[in-house]
Amino acid sequence: MGFKAVTAPGADEPVTMLELYFDLVFVFSVTQLTSLVLGSNGSNGGNAGTASSTGAGNGATGYLHAAGVLLVTWWMYDGSAWLSNNVAPKTTSTRLPMLLAMTGFLVMAIEVPQAFGDGALTFALAYLLVVLVHAGSFARSSLGGSSRAIVAILPVNLGVAVLLIVAALLGPGRGWVCWWLAAAVLVWSLVARRETGFTIRAAHFAERHRLLVIIALGETIIATGVSAQGRLDRPAVLAGVLLSMALVSALWWVFFAVGDDEEGVRALEQLPPEQMTRRALWAYSIAVLVIIAGLVLVAAGLHEALHDPTHHLTAVVAATFAAGVATTVLGVLLYVRLLGLDRGATLLAGALVALLTVPLGLALSAVAQLAGLVVVVVGLAVARSRRPAPALTR
Repeated sequence: MGFKAVTAPGADEPVTMLELYFDLVFVFSVTQLTSLVLGSNGSNGGNAGTASSTGAGNGATGYLHAAGVLLVTWWMYDGSAWLSNNVAPKTTSTRLPMLLAMTGFLVMAIEVPQAFGDGALTFALAYLLVVLVHAGSFARSSLGGSSRAIVAILPVNLGVAVLLIVAALLGPGRGWVCWWLAAAVLVWSLVARRETGFTIRAAHFAERHRLLVIIALGETIIATGVSAQGRLDRPAVLAGVLLSMALVSALWWVFFAVGDDEEGVRALEQLPPEQMTRRALWAYSIAVLVIIAGLVLVAAGLHEALHDPTHHLTAVVAATFAAGVATTVLGVLLYVRLLGLDRGATLLAGALVALLTVPLGLALSAVAQLAGLVVVVVGLAVARSRRPAPALTR
């Protein structure tokens, strides 16, 4: 593509400080998505009035809007992880484009609540900027065949950006069709294996995605702190905070504290290059997307549960809370299954049991459902910690 190639990073080079700085904008993106979910179920914490006046939907429509924004944002944000895996931001010429892309992501995050309304065009144009910077930077890769592979995926990325621009011009009444088409384009690219030809560094790739899970877990901590601020003198709120920390810590334990991180890297490194890329796409890019989606719902559930721990939850909120935990666990299940680390029967059972806590929130109280979810996830953490070391298979 006529760009000067940069030296390929070493196989064992870790995530850089600029990548960690870059990921800070994703913190805000996750916070905005949580607010969008809260607005969908009418929570005051979600700025529901603002959302409805700017095109974001309430109820089921609002959840679909949040899912659409997460999908397209994650597609390019995860693309930045693939980029820095190939082109390490260690020089001025590689750092400046990354900072420009970071600015684009920040603008997108600011417009998340209005992505289907007044802020749709700004969101779409910022998305286009990110796509162009991403492609230009990737063209400089000298790692394997990635500089050629980006040419195959660029039409997909540009197509999504154009569809978002058209959606903004059509307005919320008709623009949703373009959002559905954008989602279909992304799904098609997965089926068509458009990732073929990319080269990855397994250790860096795994580390970067684990850090993104930490960021999403951080949003659950923020939701807990913001919701309980100034009310810890109430015993029910204090109990809710303690249970929230137990829940989030147990979710961390299920994913991080059982040795799957090192084993996951080894599982990838055992594969031939083409299989490694495909497996990395599904085991990290897609599985982590599922985990993050679940944690956004968990954060929304914690916000509602701590707002008034003794009140009965609505059916939508109770289902959101339980589904958040179940989705997070299913994301971990997808991760361990794809890498051959665990058959995942315990995780599947835990996800199903988490859904059974909905009646606790409906019939008893928010804190009762929270306590039930803590029991489920702590049980999963204990079971995962006691499992035997896996024999890695392809």
